Amino acid sequence: MAKVRFYGDLKRFGSEFKLEVETGAEALRALLIQIPGLRQHISQGRYKVRVGEKQLDMDTLDKGMHARLKRKTEIRITPVVAGAKNGGLFQTILGAALVVIGAIGTFTPFGQALGGAAWGPYAMQIGGAMMLGGVAQMLAKTPKTSSSSSADNGAANNYFSSLENVVGQGDPVPLLYGRMRVGSHVISQGLITDVTSS
Repeated sequence: MAKVRFYGDLKRFGSEFKLEVETGAEALRALLIQIPGLRQHISQGRYKVRVGEKQLDMDTLDKGMHARLKRKTEIRITPVVAGAKNGGLFQTILGAALVVIGAIGTFTPFGQALGGAAWGPYAMQIGGAMMLGGVAQMLAKTPKTSSSSSADNGAANNYFSSLENVVGQGDPVPLLYGRMRVGSHVISQGLITDVTSS
C-alpha cells in the first residue's frame, strides 16, 4: 500500500490517493490512466518528487521511481515554482549596486565628503525600486501575443461593444496619423438610435 499526495495546482485532481502498488512508477501510471487530464497537466509543468524521505532529482528519478516501495510509503508530487526568467537579472544587480553606493554615500565619512548626504538616500530609493522591478520581471511570465495568422478572426472580442466585430482578438490594430491610403480593419460597426421627446 502506497499513498500518493498531490500539492499545489495538482490538488484540482485530488490531494491523496491510496494505491496497492509495488513501485512509484506503477502508482503514477495508475493515476495517469484513471484521472482525465492529469497526463497533459503534468507534462506541461515541472515537479519535485519525493518518495518516502528521499528527494528525487533528474539523476535519481528513474531509479527511485522503479525501486520497490516499503509498506505505507508516501509519494509526494509538488509543483516547482518558476518564473519566465526572460529579463530582470541585470536590473536587479544594478539596483543592488545603487543601494550599496547610496549607503556608502550616506553613512560613511568618505561618502559624506562627496556630498553623499544629499544624493545617497535618492540612490538607495532608486536602487531599491530597480531591484523590485527586476525581481518582478524574473518571476512574472511574459504574456503571449498571437500573430495575425493565428488570431481568432471572427470570434467575439473586447475592442468595443457593437453589433459585429470583424477584427479577431489579438490582431494588431494600426494607429495612423496624417493622410494615408491604406486598407482597413473594421473594429466596430453599429447603428445608434437617439430619440428625443419634446
